[in-house]
Amino acid sequence: MLRVVAAVGMFELGLFVAGYLIYWIVQRPGDLDFGSQYAAAYIGIHYGWSRLYDPTLIGPIEAANHLDGFAPFQHPPPDAWLAIPFLLLPLRWAGLIWQALVLVALIAAALLVSPPRRWDRALILLSVAGFQPVLFALGYGTMSPVVFLLLVGTLRAVEGGSPVLAGVLFGLTALKPQLTLLTIPVLLGAGYWKTGLTTIGVMAALAMASVAVIGISGTRDYVSFLISPETLLHPVPWTIKGLVGTGTPSFIATAVVIVSAVAVAIRLRPPPDVALSVGVLASLFVAQHLNVGDFVLWLLPVWLAFRAGRPWWLRAVAALTWISGWLVVGVPIVCAVCDVALAVTFVFADARQSHDRDSKGNIESGEDMAFRSEDGAERDVQRLRRGKREVRLELRRLR
Repeated sequence: MLRVVAAVGMFELGLFVAGYLIYWIVQRPGDLDFGSQYAAAYIGIHYGWSRLYDPTLIGPIEAANHLDGFAPFQHPPPDAWLAIPFLLLPLRWAGLIWQALVLVALIAAALLVSPPRRWDRALILLSVAGFQPVLFALGYGTMSPVVFLLLVGTLRAVEGGSPVLAGVLFGLTALKPQLTLLTIPVLLGAGYWKTGLTTIGVMAALAMASVAVIGISGTRDYVSFLISPETLLHPVPWTIKGLVGTGTPSFIATAVVIVSAVAVAIRLRPPPDVALSVGVLASLFVAQHLNVGDFVLWLLPVWLAFRAGRPWWLRAVAALTWISGWLVVGVPIVCAVCDVALAVTFVFADARQSHDRDSKGNIESGEDMAFRSEDGAERDVQRLRRGKREVRLELRRLR
């Protein structure tokens, strides 16, 4: 019954998301985050990649393409490289194609995670359609759905016994690194060394390639943007900044979150789905810059909470977290609280399962010892009986 109610509710929300997305595309074509990538690619091709982060160039280009307001290019250089093929088209058509591609990425991620049962697959697809951050991710044309697909591919590769491939896929999430950055130390602490080290290698290769392309001056401009007060002190109410404020309090709280996440990973050695879930939730919680559409990454830990064998209370918190996605704009503090609550609940659920496994192992070990003791006693009795028979035979011979 609960599944039917959830399916109906998500279907109705999905109709709203679809309808508003059509309105967005038709009435707000200039309200497009992809436009800054398009403009950055144009700068790189026509003015040189060293001027990729030059605000005096990107502003006029965005205005010429009828974008709403000025949006500086805030992403790593590879994001601009991905937009190069789209320069063959006007921004309006390029944006539509990009929005279609990120929609395909979301659907592909859902199908990769979906169980074989049709009903479960339908629920997962409906959870995508009815999730408000999906509206913002598709409307703005953000990079988040691509990162989300790479994250799902990482999980499939790790669980499929391909840790190096998982590291390659996860390393490509450097396209928007703040969404997954804390997952790397969590994976290393949990013992997934091949995946973690491969990830670091891929990200380092992308960083070196970026420096080689944009040069020292372009790198200096990008680093200056990352550490500027406008970036570090920018209020993001649905992250840790919404709970403790910007500046020093958020930096201290971020350090506490990092140490806690790594300590939990070392102590529990969680399975890969739990490690990825906790890492992603922690990354989103401490991100210095986060858009509403970036919360599409919440879908993966929410889905994983409903895997077979997971406790009902973990599923309840995951359901509340999904619902809070509709409060990101109106009541953002609720989203920050739900993010932390889901991560902590994952940790408690895994700790409980580990304790149950250990207890079961101890019981089985005790039973094995008892069986071994019984077997040993039986063998001793058999040896005594054989000894008595030999003594009787010897006495008969002597007589």
